[in-house]
Amino acid sequence: MINETDAVPRHTLKVMGRRMSYGEMGNGPPVVFVHGNATYSYAWRNLLPYVSFGHRCLAPDLPGMGRSERVDPSGTASYSFDDQATALELFIRAIEPRRRVVLVGHEMGSALAIQYTRKNRQSVAGLVLIEGVFRATNDTLFDPEIIELLTQVRGEEGEALVLQHNLLIEEHLPRLISRTLTTAEMDSYRGPYEKPGESRRAMLSMIRQLPLQSSTGPIDDLVEESRLWCAQSRTPKLVVGGNPGFLVPPSVLGTAARWSNTNVASVPGLHFLMEDSPARLTATILDWLTGIRHGR
Repeated sequence: MINETDAVPRHTLKVMGRRMSYGEMGNGPPVVFVHGNATYSYAWRNLLPYVSFGHRCLAPDLPGMGRSERVDPSGTASYSFDDQATALELFIRAIEPRRRVVLVGHEMGSALAIQYTRKNRQSVAGLVLIEGVFRATNDTLFDPEIIELLTQVRGEEGEALVLQHNLLIEEHLPRLISRTLTTAEMDSYRGPYEKPGESRRAMLSMIRQLPLQSSTGPIDDLVEESRLWCAQSRTPKLVVGGNPGFLVPPSVLGTAARWSNTNVASVPGLHFLMEDSPARLTATILDWLTGIRHGR
């Protein structure tokens, strides 16, 4: 059953001088869930109650997203990948300074999780990459409507479409989920971004950083370095794609399956697999966590 309500207890922590909101459940080895774009920690609401049996689950809202504090003033240079990566690193360092963590990242959250691991290899027990950004995506294969949306929001129209009309929540999010979100779920995703303008800047910055083959972007080189690192690193990895998927369709999983110390899995859904297949996704993650704990 998919729950509309987020029952995960929430707290705040000062990171880089601003409040960072995070959900927390459970006790045991720490697992940090890093959301992607157009979402926030609400997206993990159907996974944390089950993964938290035997694990300390932590789900931060990245700066400028969800219930975390916004940069003020903000503009086109705000919420860079480096800034978000630094915030995640400081968050983990503050909340789990001694134990090794497992990072579970969705979309751009995966890119951030990989970056953290590359810098802090001895502090990471494993990586889960869900519909992850670990390669430049061949966007020419996308549906024409998605291509048009990406072109618009990454161009001069982006400010109006995202900051004023909230296009990423109203159109991008539901379009990349197989099922239809309920009114309550849509309202929960809208909630942190109700106020037009700079309160939505982090979403616009993030989608403009998404590495696409058709156009150069600010983190293209970093993502290519991360792909090569993933292929060679002995850090345990689980790569989860959707069927039919979006960024990580079954064809891309075949490539990831050849990486060192990597398992792959596919669950039904498009891009936001936490909404399409939360039970299957949870079971897949729990099985993998059991495996790496026992050295499999």
